[in-house]
Amino acid sequence: MKFRVYLAVLTVLVGLAACKKQDGNIIIDGQSNNYQLEIFRSDSFQLMAKTIREDSLPANGISYTLLGEMNDPILGKSKASLFAKMNILEPENNFPNNIEPDSAILYIPMVDGLNFYGNALTKQRLQVFPLTDGITSKVYYQNENIAYNKQISANYYGPMFQQKLDSVGYRKEKMGLKPGLLIKLSAEFARSLMQMPSEAYQSNDGLAKHFKGIAIVPENDELMPGDGGYAVLDLSNVISLAYRAKIMLYYNDTSTFVFGFEGKGTNVNQGKVGPYPQFINDQLQNSQKSYTTTYIQALGGLKTEIQIPYLLNLIKDGNVAINKAEILFYTNEIASVNQFAPPRLNLYQPLNGLSKRNRLIDDATLSPATFGGVYDESRKCYRFTVTRHIQNILNDQYFRSLNTNLGLYLAVPSDNPVIGARAGIDHSKTKLIITYTKPN
Repeated sequence: MKFRVYLAVLTVLVGLAACKKQDGNIIIDGQSNNYQLEIFRSDSFQLMAKTIREDSLPANGISYTLLGEMNDPILGKSKASLFAKMNILEPENNFPNNIEPDSAILYIPMVDGLNFYGNALTKQRLQVFPLTDGITSKVYYQNENIAYNKQISANYYGPMFQQKLDSVGYRKEKMGLKPGLLIKLSAEFARSLMQMPSEAYQSNDGLAKHFKGIAIVPENDELMPGDGGYAVLDLSNVISLAYRAKIMLYYNDTSTFVFGFEGKGTNVNQGKVGPYPQFINDQLQNSQKSYTTTYIQALGGLKTEIQIPYLLNLIKDGNVAINKAEILFYTNEIASVNQFAPPRLNLYQPLNGLSKRNRLIDDATLSPATFGGVYDESRKCYRFTVTRHIQNILNDQYFRSLNTNLGLYLAVPSDNPVIGARAGIDHSKTKLIITYTKPN
């Protein structure tokens, strides 16, 4: 059978000439012209884009966690807080819970390679509180709140991580620490850890009744534009158990009791963003318009919605077979040394026509090696394969009369990698390129 190939180029808000035949058809000898599939180029599509709020990125179950606050020179203020359930590493049946502690130290190692986004030289103010809400195994999203006890706190002011840390005492010896965050808790906080009922030191179930975990909340009200940023920390012991995150409680001069962190499922990363500048609010409040520049932001901040209103015109004369479909997004010029473009982005699709919650498109889950989304620094763009996604939309309409052309969401992933980045997208350059075949 002879084949000819159709090529469609979709450009944001630009309509060009109608379909026309192209030279260079692929022909298999021995077949008549009646069985050829002709080459066409279609450029009658539009892409419509706008910035919307993100409310669908998971906050638990991720590899690493973000902590810090930033005053972005473009998008304004945002902060990343941590909430984590704790456990006991070595149960103690005869814990001396009637004495005064010597001190307590919170330690969380940083992640090499992804250790900071923003201005790492900015000193930040952090507060540590005990939780009053227990963290369960449910899915938490990055805009959810978890209650904590503001009556007991520890305050820290300094860099978000230290490159060199002194060793700390453990079991009458010295233990080396990987670079990270080291906070000496207040005497009041240490006392609350030392003087719980006996069952709190005997099992994790007992501990959960009296100590539900900790909240670490940045409180930096006076950051200037360009100051602040986010440390990437290992709260889930992904790097190594030898450098596990912990609270070390010291008592009787030489004794130590260690509280660990339970793991990915019960470590929650909360993001808070805003207030936004007026040009962002304009897009958020005018949902029917399309914009040449849109924005994406980590921490449950912003994502870009893309609509392809005339995609179904591809099948007005019959269904087609998509050979390849890819979409390219180019960044604008808001990057800087400290606020660089995210190393990768993800493409999502709505769960349904009434939801702003999303899931990864099928190309990402079924063909992750070719999905793409990694930033090309030389071209300043992200390239995604959307072949399965486009074919599924066309098949749903053609075979089931079901319209699943609900658009796409472009967003910073909450994992792989974990980073507090943002970017602007220049849709004067956005392209969706589809190669497909269709019978005569």
